[in-house]
Amino acid sequence: MFSILWLQAQSEPSPATPKFAVVSVKPCKPGDSHGGDSSPGRLYIACGVLAGTDNTGLIQVAYNRYAGGVLNSFRLIPIEGGPDWIHSEAFEIDAKSDSRQNILMMQGPMMQAILEDRFKLKIHRETRQGPVYELTLGKGGPKLKPWQEGSCVPPAVGRPLSLLADGERRCRNMANGRGGVDMEGGNLTGFIGLLGMVVDRPLIDKTGLTGTYEIHLKFSMENPAAASAAVSELPDLFQAVQDQLGLKLVPAKGPVDVLVIDHIERPSGN
Repeated sequence: MFSILWLQAQSEPSPATPKFAVVSVKPCKPGDSHGGDSSPGRLYIACGVLAGTDNTGLIQVAYNRYAGGVLNSFRLIPIEGGPDWIHSEAFEIDAKSDSRQNILMMQGPMMQAILEDRFKLKIHRETRQGPVYELTLGKGGPKLKPWQEGSCVPPAVGRPLSLLADGERRCRNMANGRGGVDMEGGNLTGFIGLLGMVVDRPLIDKTGLTGTYEIHLKFSMENPAAASAAVSELPDLFQAVQDQLGLKLVPAKGPVDVLVIDHIERPSGN
């Protein structure tokens, strides 16, 4: 299940950036996790890889999603470089702060400090020309449902995470790798960020639409020959975008952001 503010990936945290007072990093196997939860001032990663083969992982979260201590974007950025073990070896991280830091600050700038100190990570970001999908208007125009303001609390892109009042709920914004994207209270930039988590290339919004929408896109990612009867009734992604949203995905060339690992080591001892 899983233009914005950016932090230079290789920069040192500013003096105002808090750091953890105590950090424990241990190798682990996913099945060996003993559980545990993060809370204000404590970050607990049960057993996480640095960079999954699908570009998820601790580096993606720290240098993209929550860089700067806020939600920057839902989209994934390709990660290049580094040895093979960063994709397969997992680590348990238990870090405590002297102050009650929120989860976005701990998973973003404070996690960067852990990676740079304990893993000796050096990383930078590049923008290149590469394959993308352009999201354009389809024939007949868009079929997008406007979001009902007040129905949920939308994601705070580029801003600190807000507290919920009694009776409030956060808007649902998630992508399912098996074939679905749900977005409430977001624009098409947010939608293509979510959709980019389940497709093989970045997406660029070319629709010109600026509204706030509620989108529930259902499609099949399965091989038709191997899909179950229920899944085989769903259209593929391209047909679903056209039929359900009145939009179109067009293969093209465009700017692609890439995180490039220059150096990384297995973590130092506690």
